[in-house]
Amino acid sequence: MHSFQPLAIQTSRGDGYFIEAFPFKTDDESPPHVIAYGLGGSQVSVVSMFLNPFPNSTDSKDWEQVDLARLRYPVGMTYADITGNGFNDVIITDEYGPSMDDLWMDGGRIVWLQNPGNSKTGNWRQRFIGRSPSMHRVKAGHFTTRDRVQVAGFPIIVRAGDRTSPAPVVIYTAPEYPENDNQVWDEEIAFPDSFRLVHDVDSLDQILLAGREGISLIWYDEGAKMWNSRNLGSGTVPSPGNPYWGAGCVALGGVKLDSSGYIGTAEGFHGNRVSVYVKEKNAMPGEIAKANWTRHVLHDFGPLNSRHEGYIHHVICADIDGDGDDELLVACMGSNPPTWERTGVWCYKPLDLPSGKFSRFKLSDASAARIAVGHFRSKNLLDFATISYSVPGYFESPSPSVILHASSLITATRLNDEVTFRVPRPSDTRLVDEVAFLDVASRKLSLVVVPPFTQYGTSEGAGLKILAGRVFWTDKNEAQQERTQATNTFGVISTIVDAKDGYILTQSEGAVLLLMTKSETSGRPPYSDMNQLEARNIIPAHFSSTLQHMEFPWVKVEHRPWANGRFKDLEFYNLTGFHVRYADDSDSLLCHMQLWTAGVGVSAGFHNHTGEVFCEIHACIVNGTGQGGMHWATVPDGDFNPSKPQTGTSSSVVVPDMYEHGPLWRTRKDGLPSLRDNGTVDYPWHAWIAGGKSSSPQAFDVWVAFEFPPLLSRSFQGEGVRPRDGVYRLVNTSTDIVATVKDGDSTDGTPIVTQRSNGQPEEMASTQYPYTYWRVNLVPGTNLFTITNLASSSKASVAWPPVANQALVGSRSAAVLNTTSMWTIVSTGSDATRAYLPAYLPTYR
Repeated sequence: MHSFQPLAIQTSRGDGYFIEAFPFKTDDESPPHVIAYGLGGSQVSVVSMFLNPFPNSTDSKDWEQVDLARLRYPVGMTYADITGNGFNDVIITDEYGPSMDDLWMDGGRIVWLQNPGNSKTGNWRQRFIGRSPSMHRVKAGHFTTRDRVQVAGFPIIVRAGDRTSPAPVVIYTAPEYPENDNQVWDEEIAFPDSFRLVHDVDSLDQILLAGREGISLIWYDEGAKMWNSRNLGSGTVPSPGNPYWGAGCVALGGVKLDSSGYIGTAEGFHGNRVSVYVKEKNAMPGEIAKANWTRHVLHDFGPLNSRHEGYIHHVICADIDGDGDDELLVACMGSNPPTWERTGVWCYKPLDLPSGKFSRFKLSDASAARIAVGHFRSKNLLDFATISYSVPGYFESPSPSVILHASSLITATRLNDEVTFRVPRPSDTRLVDEVAFLDVASRKLSLVVVPPFTQYGTSEGAGLKILAGRVFWTDKNEAQQERTQATNTFGVISTIVDAKDGYILTQSEGAVLLLMTKSETSGRPPYSDMNQLEARNIIPAHFSSTLQHMEFPWVKVEHRPWANGRFKDLEFYNLTGFHVRYADDSDSLLCHMQLWTAGVGVSAGFHNHTGEVFCEIHACIVNGTGQGGMHWATVPDGDFNPSKPQTGTSSSVVVPDMYEHGPLWRTRKDGLPSLRDNGTVDYPWHAWIAGGKSSSPQAFDVWVAFEFPPLLSRSFQGEGVRPRDGVYRLVNTSTDIVATVKDGDSTDGTPIVTQRSNGQPEEMASTQYPYTYWRVNLVPGTNLFTITNLASSSKASVAWPPVANQALVGSRSAAVLNTTSMWTIVSTGSDATRAYLPAYLPTYR
């Protein structure tokens, strides 16, 4: 599970109790706002809406507070479009009283706050719905009618201190003209005496209840014109002296195509135990009432307090990691004395649902009364928001606050004057994440992770540079476009995405990319003065303040310590830098990025990287004169004078605005980089040289340098076949011997051994016998393949350097130069193939 970074919406509150994600309009595609409030205690409670600043701002202080109402002891809320005008109205209970032992018997009011249609307008008009003492939770829906909004109300008890008598379930139906105060809401008692201590409800139209009876389902039978109920599970059992048993919270969890895959609960009232109910395997998807449910206890947070109360106040189900299965999020209020385990938000993730097995991990350490889940910042990611629990007489958080917990697949840390980003491998996630970090030279630069087989929308005129994987799109001329780490050797290609439908598409490997979108805040080219090229930090607010306050200045290259007296008085500047690494145990470097700018006629200096082991590609953001680009020597290194190049000893290519160039390093015919004896990549002398003519005295080139670990350039070698990406056996057809990683061990260096295939049926292949099956994937932009064992997830590889008769091993670490685990596959007959390593030892097969 990825991390969630806390972002303050409101701090230093007086109290805290309820929070809800609130879509302002019924058809609003904008991110939801947040409504939050406390019970108020001796003071009137202010029900506030915090206006969501995303995606227009990355600054937490922009959560503008709009006060909707001032109420006495508000408890539960929901929302619905009561008037039918397309704006959601707030439905809320109030006048509860100080506690269950001090109820206001003339209270328990339900009101709706009419949405004025302007999110910045406060003091929404209050309109009365109904009243029942101790009204605690409400749900909106269509329970017995389809043409009117209905509100289901759930009092928790019938009189102060009475924890035994059942409380009614009340259904209120909106009048024809709900804005007319002379028209009252119809009231129906659906269940007069069936449920006790109903603390929580979930679902819509069919309603799950959590109370002393455990978990119950209620619904209206339209054919029989009657309400029905069924108890699905009794929850925790009674114990001597404890008035609370059954369940206190409930949430319905979806699993793949089954909207009712499991039921998550907390037991009992303000409980201490997390349980789930799982239905039998052959139950119909979406079925609740007719299914048989089995209870599994997942965790016990320890002993109750002296009032027989625990630490859990709310549970909610949501697919926060995008894998198609809802996770169960549990809100823990806190404890006295405070403990880490009993405070914050815990996540329970289904692993083996029929067996009731879930993994468990912490998402937040802040006191949580309730959790609101929503696409608060991006349609690609689910975030969650919490409000601290602080209620006199129960538990009082020492510092009540409202917090957004921002989903963060991409994380970052400061490394001296640079930033290190860590990204998930695209194949390890099902979510898209995008992090903007720099606004410079008319472009906003963002790091993006796109999982396999995913569409990702780009704005008009946006460009991209692939850091890993590949993307495709159909351009406006109906031509198919593909981008990988590198284009053709010594060539150039546009970075602009001119997709006819506005989307790029990934394949099985997904992609990590630098996105370059248009910006109106960093000027327009050409740039005649460095003051026009100021770079602005736009790292989002859910990253640390240390990162947000970093400055990224342009430094004159002559002042860099490595300049060694060179570049004196040249208009040549450097902005560094950004590392991108994989966020796994390997911590593998994906790329280092830094920016450069050079004035008219300036040469960045010929060099050939004799001391660095990387492959470098440049993407031009602005070509000031339209003539700048890469130059490289065409003669042997010893015959080239880098300080005074002779005519006829070099070649060049112009790199226009929003273009990138291909590999300049020397390569073998199979696309692999040539290496020098010291292990560095063999480069000719090369340099960026800005154009020498311009309509203005000065016009700066601006480009990004991408320094990759040695990579493969595009190969045009004819040998080889292209099997489809998929799962295969590596089998000797004459002996029926198959290859496997010994014992399925994922440890690097584990031998690859052979064994009899035992006639394994193909249809049981990858699931029954994963040890002998391998996933074959094309390396983007090449004709080479990786071969990965399904059981160990290790790649078929060899130790470095490859030598004849060396044993094959499995490896999960990055192979040397990414070449000891990349294979050419060639045909040797009608249905037979063989694989060999093309790198450094073409005869190794």
